[in-house]
Amino acid sequence: MNKIFNLSLVSVLFLLCSISGICQPVNGVKALDSVRKYFERNYVGFADKVTPVTKAAYQEHNRQAYAFAKRARSGADCYFVIDYWLGYFKDHHVSIKIPPPDSVETIKPGDQGLTQVTDTNAVEGIYYNMDSVYKIGVMKSKKGLRSYVGVILESRAPTWKPGQVKFELFDAGNNQYKGIWYLRNHSAYISTMQGELQKALTGEGWTKANAITGKEPVTFLFEEEKSVNTYFKKLNDSTGYLRIRTFDLFEAKHIDSVVRANLANIQSMPRLVIDLRNNGGGGDRSMSFLRPIIYTNPVKNIGVDLLLTPDNITAWEKAIDKYRAEISKKELDRMMQLLNIGRGKARTSVNFASDYTDTLLNVWPMPAKVAIVVNHGCGSTTEEFLLLARQSTKVVLAGEPSMGVLDYSNVVERDFYNPDFECYYSTTRSRRIDMGLGIDNVGIQPNIPLDLNNNNWLNELLVKL
Repeated sequence: MNKIFNLSLVSVLFLLCSISGICQPVNGVKALDSVRKYFERNYVGFADKVTPVTKAAYQEHNRQAYAFAKRARSGADCYFVIDYWLGYFKDHHVSIKIPPPDSVETIKPGDQGLTQVTDTNAVEGIYYNMDSVYKIGVMKSKKGLRSYVGVILESRAPTWKPGQVKFELFDAGNNQYKGIWYLRNHSAYISTMQGELQKALTGEGWTKANAITGKEPVTFLFEEEKSVNTYFKKLNDSTGYLRIRTFDLFEAKHIDSVVRANLANIQSMPRLVIDLRNNGGGGDRSMSFLRPIIYTNPVKNIGVDLLLTPDNITAWEKAIDKYRAEISKKELDRMMQLLNIGRGKARTSVNFASDYTDTLLNVWPMPAKVAIVVNHGCGSTTEEFLLLARQSTKVVLAGEPSMGVLDYSNVVERDFYNPDFECYYSTTRSRRIDMGLGIDNVGIQPNIPLDLNNNNWLNELLVKL
């Protein structure tokens, strides 16, 4: 089969591409050094994940990361290197946030060569996003550490013009790629793709022209989903539906108001579905409003320890300032007392949350059965809620295994420069780990498995309840 892909003109144009802030030369080794040294001092999971048994694997991972770093020629290259290095820890709470570039790199490929790619299995070719706002050409681009780029060919979004680079792909080895994706407002994020790259692009929302994915598109269950994070509906006379898309502390008041406004319905119906799909977590206060709904018996909570270092104290103070309006004075005073224990010390661990048994005075007769719907997007605080909820005799978990990102939690951020980015990492460690009850990279398993890609999953669940 002929695989003609004439990019000789494109190769020349690469040399003439506009230079943006994200393309300016940087020192990849220095950038990686700054993150590595910071993590070795401050990441709470480091001692668990770099041990005498795993030290050789860690050193080999460092060797490969620094080999990449020496070849870095741009900010995007550095982001790839740092994200690759952080991947060793397999902690979904560990990530970087990339700022938008000062200007957008532009390449003028046309699509003459792209239309001649006749192999449907080739990565190169023409793709569309889910709502066909963009038509892009994916082409090889051996520039620095970059392997491929996605370039705008046609755009219905005013913020993107033909020729602009919409995403960059980097080969991390072992059948893994990392993508830097530039959103409609030009903000950026990085993700990891495993397996065949063309299929991975489909998973990121890019479908090759004339390709058949074999998947029915997932639609919203209800119109409210398009405008609010939390809402309640009556599915029928005996079943209520409560959707909560996030436990972010900024959503806490809304969750409280929705529950209060619909309390009469919730307490009068035998069944309730709490839909937490893709709820990545937030704060404990946001989930507290659900406790009386699901409670049947005393619930055991296993606590966590907080690693305090000078850097972690500074990061926590920044987080407290950000959420100060959402934190009660009592909790604020407690947190400041804990931070004060670590002041002046290089490194110490304190009891951030004690083991305890949670008991409520009343058990609501209704709802008699609560199904909590979860998927791989449920992590962090949401998993903490699931660990408590599954101890209730009225609760069943339905859907898919959760994300598995709770053993190391309470995330803070740190700013790094040249190139600029924010790094997020965990500062608390669950005592479940020492009991052999860790869930990281395993997840919490459902009682009722469901294919949530099937738009009929809610009806299937109601039949099984």
